[in-house]
This record gives sequence, C-alpha cells and structure tokens, in this order.
Amino acid sequence: MYRRVNLEGWQEFVPYLCFALIAGAFILILIRALRMKKSEVEHLSNMPLRDDAELQSSIDKQSDEAK
Repeated sequence: MYRRVNLEGWQEFVPYLCFALIAGAFILILIRALRMKKSEVEHLSNMPLRDDAELQSSIDKQSDEAK
C-alpha cells in the first residue's frame, strides 16, 4: 500500500543543498538587518505612515548626512 521513496545517490544531497541555500540567505538577511544604521531603521519603519513630502525630505536629509 505505502511505498518508500527510493532516491538515487545524487538525489540524496538535494534536500541538504536546498536547506543550506535557504539558511544562507536567511543568515545574510539577518546580518544585513543587524548592521543597519539606526536612522535607516527608523526611516524604513515609518515609510508607510508618512506622506510623500515628508518622506522625500527624510530621504534628502539622509543623503546629505551620508555625504
């Protein structure tokens, strides 16, 4: 009734490879999020709440600080 799936030799590594790729992407995103500047975090967290003019002035202010 139920059959066990028999994988060939090269197919046994596919789940491990996929897990490694997903874990690597997650770790890279996590490192990038942890290294963000506080001003950038505040800017991204307030984006949906600001109107266009206020958002543009915030972007201009950040670009001036970066120079």
